[in-house]
Amino acid sequence: MTSTTRKRVLIGAGGVVGLLIVVLLALPSLIDLNGRKAEIATMVKKVTGRELVLDGPIALSILPTPTVTLSGVKFFNVPGSKNPNMVEVKTVTVKPSLGALLTGSIEVSEVTLVEPKIVLEINAEGKPNWEFAPSVAEAKPAAPKPDSPRPLSLGRLTIDNGTLIFSDSKAGLSIVAEKANFSASVRSLDGPYSIAGSATINGAPLKLDLSVGAKAADGHAVDLALEAGGKLGFKGKLSELGPNARLTGLASSSSDNLIGFADTLIKMTGQPQPDLPPLLAGKFTFDGAVDASQTSISIKDFKLALGQDNAGESLTLTLKPALAIEGKLAADRLDLDHWLAAMAKPATTAAPTTPPPAGATAAPVPPAGPSMLAAITAKLSFEIGELVYNKQPVRNIALELDARRGVVAVPKLTATLPGDLALQARSTMSGDPNRPTVAGDFSLVGPKLRETLAWLAVDVSSVPPDKLQRISLKGRMSSDGGNVQVSDAVFELDDLKGSGGITVTFSVPLSVVMQVNLDTLDLDSYLAAAPSDKKPAASAPAPTTAAARAVGPSIGLKAKIAKLIWNKETIGGIDVDIALRGDTIRLNDAKVSNLAGARLAVRGTVANYNAAQPRPDIAFNFEAPDMDRVLKLVGATPAGLGAVTASGGVAGSLEQVALREFAVNAAGQSLRATGTLALPGAAQGAPKSAAYKGSLTLNGQTLDGSIEATLGTRPNITADLKANVLDLDKIGGSAAPAPSRGQPAAAKAIDTGPLRSIDGNFKLVAATLISSSLRIGNADLAATLKDGVLTISHFKGTLYGGSLNFSGVVNASQPALAVDLKGDATGIGLGEMLRSTRGSNQFGSSIRVTIDGRLNATGIAVRAGGTTSDQLRSSLAGGANLGGHIFVGADEALRFIGGALAGAASGVIDNTLGNALGIVGQRGLSPTALLNAIQLVLNRFVNHDSPISGHIDIAGGVLTDRGLAVQGNRATANISTRTNLTASSTDTTINFMIAEDPTAPYIITTARGALSSPSLNVTRGTARDPAGMTSTLPGVGNIPGIGNLIPGQGGGQSGGQQRSPIPNIPLPIPNIFGR
Repeated sequence: MTSTTRKRVLIGAGGVVGLLIVVLLALPSLIDLNGRKAEIATMVKKVTGRELVLDGPIALSILPTPTVTLSGVKFFNVPGSKNPNMVEVKTVTVKPSLGALLTGSIEVSEVTLVEPKIVLEINAEGKPNWEFAPSVAEAKPAAPKPDSPRPLSLGRLTIDNGTLIFSDSKAGLSIVAEKANFSASVRSLDGPYSIAGSATINGAPLKLDLSVGAKAADGHAVDLALEAGGKLGFKGKLSELGPNARLTGLASSSSDNLIGFADTLIKMTGQPQPDLPPLLAGKFTFDGAVDASQTSISIKDFKLALGQDNAGESLTLTLKPALAIEGKLAADRLDLDHWLAAMAKPATTAAPTTPPPAGATAAPVPPAGPSMLAAITAKLSFEIGELVYNKQPVRNIALELDARRGVVAVPKLTATLPGDLALQARSTMSGDPNRPTVAGDFSLVGPKLRETLAWLAVDVSSVPPDKLQRISLKGRMSSDGGNVQVSDAVFELDDLKGSGGITVTFSVPLSVVMQVNLDTLDLDSYLAAAPSDKKPAASAPAPTTAAARAVGPSIGLKAKIAKLIWNKETIGGIDVDIALRGDTIRLNDAKVSNLAGARLAVRGTVANYNAAQPRPDIAFNFEAPDMDRVLKLVGATPAGLGAVTASGGVAGSLEQVALREFAVNAAGQSLRATGTLALPGAAQGAPKSAAYKGSLTLNGQTLDGSIEATLGTRPNITADLKANVLDLDKIGGSAAPAPSRGQPAAAKAIDTGPLRSIDGNFKLVAATLISSSLRIGNADLAATLKDGVLTISHFKGTLYGGSLNFSGVVNASQPALAVDLKGDATGIGLGEMLRSTRGSNQFGSSIRVTIDGRLNATGIAVRAGGTTSDQLRSSLAGGANLGGHIFVGADEALRFIGGALAGAASGVIDNTLGNALGIVGQRGLSPTALLNAIQLVLNRFVNHDSPISGHIDIAGGVLTDRGLAVQGNRATANISTRTNLTASSTDTTINFMIAEDPTAPYIITTARGALSSPSLNVTRGTARDPAGMTSTLPGVGNIPGIGNLIPGQGGGQSGGQQRSPIPNIPLPIPNIFGR
């Protein structure tokens, strides 16, 4: 070919190539993919039943390689799901394989997902959101099978900043993978596979590099490297890709902290993090041969290093057809002290926890977990040459376990503890293989018990030197329910003998419970008397290292002691069931049936028992018929309390205590409290303040609210209390005994010291406040106390249908008490007052008189001072303005006066309305005339409201009046009184004035003498009768012996000396002076 021809060919070829390039560049603009979005969405909905939204454009490019890019892809979730979209992708880029296109096939070379978010959910019914329901069920003809299927190749998948959210509402599982950046490739279904990248799963960082080679004659080569709080690696073979695969190879793992490594892996799975044994703490390395399949997992010739300690041997776990485990662990030396000190979880200061709510019961005792060996077959062996604990070695530790059919044999158990405490046990399995039995012997002998106790940091300095010298426990071994039991054991401590046993439960945590039964324990013999000139040695503080906080096995003690001698007293019926795990003591049950005659029961927990501030949560019950015996037993001074009972719950710490139905009954008093008591600073010695919030019930009187007090040289108390019914008479000590008959009561000085010792602010609201016979409704008191001066801002309430409003000052700054009160009492119902004080406001039987009305006492001022109650009464001073009205209802009584007189004459005298008034005949005045005058006055004061007005004064303990009067109907009762409140005596005169003759009294009534039984008298005044007044006493003429004496009433005698046969007739007139 000539150069010209060659040039033309090249030019032509170049033109063709250029034309092809132009065509390829122009081709994407000729294909409208965006116009087919609706068609794509419709196809997806037909197949899945879900909506597909393509918010962004679909871009197609041919050069340099064919590429399709979709933006804003959203695939809807199931209706009602937590997230509206199941899949969201910012952009999806797909690049097909150019080589495959040239051969006529379609293969994906590369897929890139930018910021994908995939949500996988399982709802509460257990249905996943990736189950699709096609909207149209289309019958499709079966496609013909190709002669030779093409191998699947997905090429390379790249995920840039992806998110995967998985939640299982039914199982309570949640996994969130964020910041996922991975690159993966799948060449074919048979491999090779690879994935590498990083992500953050549930907050924990993860790095992963996994490759699975193409299938070879010996399977697939597998190489794994994982980092997540530690490192995990594997190199080996996978027999096949399927459920029957078998994995063999060498596994390795390392971590600076094994517990942290395990916690991270568990956290990534969304599972709750268990309390892992502290033995797993510290640096960790592992190497061993692994053989795993669906039926079994075995690790052979492994080497395990924890910190500076090494162990090894083998472990085989069989999964099918039945669960079985066989393993052996051997180590020359293990330093338990080092493991506990280097716990993976750093020691952190525990935040103060809120005590349980008031009213809550003590934390219930959780049931013991089942033994892990109850339902599996196991054969385990442990050999440790030396285990260092508390800086001393436990030597020659050997343990073999053989578990089958729910029983556990111990073919070998040996250990030598400090103090030459030797542990030896051996049991074997025999009998029917389907129902085997276990029998053997157990022995624990310690000839140098004090050395053993010193190793365990137990202070025995207060125990006599000849005590706690030796210990022995020997018994028979058996097994039941996957537990190891020691029964029929003989327990010996020095010369003390008893019975007991041991139960070991292989649960999580491991549980060891020891039972001890003693007939008599002389505790006095184990307590050395402290020298009088020497202070007792202070016990060493409990360790505060991580070792003290480590959560290990549960160690329990069940002890029954028939008699315990302490302080030369016999305590009977002691039954204790306690368990210790880590820093928590659990009191499953603790009872004492005879504690100097008392009974005691306690249950609950004590957390941080070895810390400066233990946190109890206990419930207790205490009953003592004679508390003095109990006080004497514990070395306290008897207080004469008599019978005492106490019960309830206490929880929290020394500085914050929750009281639950806390009740005490002693010395005739009862107290019940439910609330929270805060004592800041109590842990450092003396509390700086105290605060209580909740309810207090004292002698049946319940108060709700809060009390706060700052403590110091002068406490300051703030109280805000509320009550429904508060009876003040039931609060406080019993009333003082009455003086001997005939002897005056000794004047007792009022102690004002307590009021001078504190300051405070007090508020009290009571729906009903009771004091003696008074019942004050809606009582509201606000007062302050400063330097011994109690200032009452207000005392409000209702009394007998009226209202009270008082304020004042009680000054106790000096030994003599000074009182200054002011206020008003308005609308006081006389009828309600009488019904409350004497049971009824009606008087009499034949004649019914009803007293009612309203009294107002305004401008009340009361002052008093003194050191005794008598001095206060004798110094009373003040006064008040009286107002209101009185209503006397006679209920047609006057119509029956004649009948009453007849009854009097026959000897039946009605005194139920009060003391009889002496009606003494006066010169020139017949009894009938006096009766007519009394009837006239009664008629003008009964059956209508009679206003009251006037003023009363108090000076030197004597009450006097100023213008005190009751206004009737054309009549006025002027009251003049001088009542000695100290001597409880009165001299009162009531002058009844009538409108017809206001110049002089019409009727004069007097009451003189003691207030409890005054001498009453009524006389006719000098005022004239109203014009035309005649006898208005119906029935007087029918009275035997009187009708003949009174002119006009049966025709009296016309001559001779008249003599009244009834010189003193008691009339049933109400006593307005109090009886």
